[in-house]
Amino acid sequence: MLQLGTLANKYKKRTLRPRYTHTQATPYAATLYSSFDRTAGQLSGGGAITSSQAAIMAGSVLVKRVGEVVTLAGTTDLERAFGLSANNVGGNLDELGTRSEIGVWRGVGSIFDVLAPAFDTTSLTTHAGNEAGTDATEVYMKSSSKGVLKCESPGDATGGADAAGDIATLGAAALGRTARLIKSLSSTVIRVELLV
Repeated sequence: MLQLGTLANKYKKRTLRPRYTHTQATPYAATLYSSFDRTAGQLSGGGAITSSQAAIMAGSVLVKRVGEVVTLAGTTDLERAFGLSANNVGGNLDELGTRSEIGVWRGVGSIFDVLAPAFDTTSLTTHAGNEAGTDATEVYMKSSSKGVLKCESPGDATGGADAAGDIATLGAAALGRTARLIKSLSSTVIRVELLV
């Protein structure tokens, strides 16, 4: 349930909806990185996400730092995703207030619906249209520079995985893989399978 700072946001929708998570996913209790700027995050800079009214939206990709500390993904392609944010942080939809405890959804094989603007729509229609249910046409998603899910460019997959999904076989670009696109339900909703 959204916790609203102002009544003007009463019709806002949660940007992450767990679908098949009962035994597949777990909300991991973590601590938000103390230096994370809650007034900026996804609200600032080029390609800013302002319609969410949050510095981190539910469904944003989080990366782990030392210990059980997490922060918004997007600073480098070599980040390894830790999971999806279960909370809105900062802005008018802030669920943490002055606290720093944040939930991180984790669970390989769990299914989530992600609502816009918590994903990047660039090339989404093309990638979703080319997905044909085979290994060769799977569409992987990783973090954009704003910490939202985006389709991986076809050239990012530097080789197929062996039976164990070995990172050395996959290549460095596969480190950022967070999810696999199952279906684009509409221009504002996608269904993904978590890979972390």
